[in-house]
Amino acid sequence: MAEQVVDGWIARKIGLPAGVPLSRPALEAWQARKLREVVAYVAARSAFHRRRLAGFDIEAEIRSVADVAKLPFTTPEDLTAHGAAMACLSASRISRVVTLPTTGTTGDPKRVYFTEADQELMTDYIHHGLQVMVRPGDVFLILFPCERPGSVGDLVRRGIERIGARGVPVGPIPLDGSRDAEVLDVMRREGVSTGVATAATAARLARKSAALVPGAGEGVRANMRTILLSAQYAPDEDVRAIESHWDCLAYEHYGMTEMGLGGAMACRERVGYHPREADILFEVIDPATGEVLPDGESGEIVFTTLTREAMPFVRYRTGDRSRWLPGGCPCGSVLKRLGKVGDRVGHKAY
Repeated sequence: MAEQVVDGWIARKIGLPAGVPLSRPALEAWQARKLREVVAYVAARSAFHRRRLAGFDIEAEIRSVADVAKLPFTTPEDLTAHGAAMACLSASRISRVVTLPTTGTTGDPKRVYFTEADQELMTDYIHHGLQVMVRPGDVFLILFPCERPGSVGDLVRRGIERIGARGVPVGPIPLDGSRDAEVLDVMRREGVSTGVATAATAARLARKSAALVPGAGEGVRANMRTILLSAQYAPDEDVRAIESHWDCLAYEHYGMTEMGLGGAMACRERVGYHPREADILFEVIDPATGEVLPDGESGEIVFTTLTREAMPFVRYRTGDRSRWLPGGCPCGSVLKRLGKVGDRVGHKAY
């Protein structure tokens, strides 16, 4: 089962002996150790973090994952204003820089830095995480940027090819629908059985395929088995339209560039998202007070990257709202579950 694949993958990543199943105590001990390491790493290598962590006794203060709450938040505004100072490596070590637009009309854009090893983390995550919905022999449509090496679509292609699927890289398509007929024709001709797109794009394509002349739309519907919805909020009505018109299962993914693109993914139960907890430590906080919230209470998602080289993030405020779903997942995974990510919240610097 795919959940066993993911838990087994994480068990290997955190160094558990072969045959020893993943457990919360083992995972959280790993997270605490990696948290100490990453805080020491950024304090030594990043001018931005060195200033903010001056005088902080890492070994004494960080004994468990809960101690992450002792660290200062990082905000998107910090990234915009101090991105270069947040980097931990010289330009010669950087293999890719992703530039993100900022809201408003003033200020510099956000820039996020990656090494080849950072990008391999994403490819490895796709390889294991997408086995819940991708099988060997699948034909996988990619409607994300994929032309440049290291782009999100390129990393997805590499990951699904390790599963044994074949990628069909199309790239993002216009919101006005001007290329929809072309993409649907590609899906029919190539026998696309799965893929990745935003919910809005997939829903528009699904609705249009249902309106095609008899035969053409059915050709797409007959092949489609699953689809990954990512990069944007997935309204329930869009998910229902996709699954109804294509007779497939839609899996949701939550992530952002700052996370290293991959963050948390739905399992076979498709209720909430399991985070990639060996690489990222997530929290849910009260957006007004900054206090960590208990399971079940809705707040702002905050994350700390544990394994990044070029630009680790420490308690980065996403502005996205969710909650931890209480109790274990029926799929059997020991990983926690984030609820469906909803409305955004405002930021406040602490």
